[in-house]
Amino acid sequence: MKNIKGIYIGYAENLEPQSRAFEEVGGELIKGNLSGGESGGSLLSPKDGGNDKIDQVVSLLEETKAQSLVLQGHGFPLNKEFFDAVSKVETFKGVACFGHGFDGIDIDSAAENKILVANAASFGTEEVSNHALMMLLICAKKFVLHDKLVRQGTWTREFLSPMGHISGQTIGIVGIGNIGRAMGRKCRALGMNVIAYDPSVSSWDFKEYGVGYISSINELCEKSDYISLHCPLLESTEKLMGSEQFKKMKSTAYLINCSRGPVVDELALIEALNNKEIAGAGLDVFEQEPTYPENPLLKMDNVAVTNHYASYSEVAWERAETQLGEEAVRISTDSFPMSLVNPSVKSNVSGKKEAQGWEIYRESLK
Repeated sequence: MKNIKGIYIGYAENLEPQSRAFEEVGGELIKGNLSGGESGGSLLSPKDGGNDKIDQVVSLLEETKAQSLVLQGHGFPLNKEFFDAVSKVETFKGVACFGHGFDGIDIDSAAENKILVANAASFGTEEVSNHALMMLLICAKKFVLHDKLVRQGTWTREFLSPMGHISGQTIGIVGIGNIGRAMGRKCRALGMNVIAYDPSVSSWDFKEYGVGYISSINELCEKSDYISLHCPLLESTEKLMGSEQFKKMKSTAYLINCSRGPVVDELALIEALNNKEIAGAGLDVFEQEPTYPENPLLKMDNVAVTNHYASYSEVAWERAETQLGEEAVRISTDSFPMSLVNPSVKSNVSGKKEAQGWEIYRESLK
């Protein structure tokens, strides 16, 4: 199959991982530079002009006759206006976006415009679950407080109690997709009792996963010693953890969030921590990112924080970048992507077959 083309827009200087799939089938991934804005042509600045960027992308697609876009970065307006505009380019078929989430993408507009949208789902399963487990251990062992005390020259065991045993305690997981299941597997290895809440998964699947079925978020809060959030940001999950849920939690329980910041009502969390309704939290994400320096959470000795890097390792990111290229090739040709985030588009698109593993699909294109 000839003339397989994609356009890359993002911050990466080395496009070898993203380009590999295109090169293996005789195609081409073209680096697209967008002019103007603080980000120097990347997607990193949400302040950049959205309309201008859309116009530039449409021009690039028309000029190159590329079938797909590979996007790596934040701030690009993947909204109705974008999908309406690019759908008018005859050769264009879809977008492959870096990352796990798709909360910043108008997937309904994409489907209405017959545009496929894929992400790099599962690339950071081990990293994110490892990070969440690290946060659990940091909270359980009160690491933030005791690290601070030792650095200040205070050698004391005055502030140890209460401290959970971990083995025999209960971890409540919200969302048992790839990352949630990996978190459960690792917690079971520590001797923990694993329960979960996920309204999109049947109780039979819970049994298959070896996870205790919980039918409501409030019940999960009541039974858990630790709660770890691994759900996508949807209308139904925004501020899923709020004042009501924190009041249901044990006063000795901890909240871990390595999913999306707005899944937690941050003001309610601050109030719950100030009122000692819960014991502490481990947060890789915030409602507003970057979070503001005066955020009270940053000043609490019972809160561990990181800057939304749970999915990162060199191995994981190379896998994600390679996966982006593979998905873009599928989109550019006659296949649906493996990580299709707008499955309703299938009823609007003809001539596409179900996704196959890359090695098999690659051979079919030669």
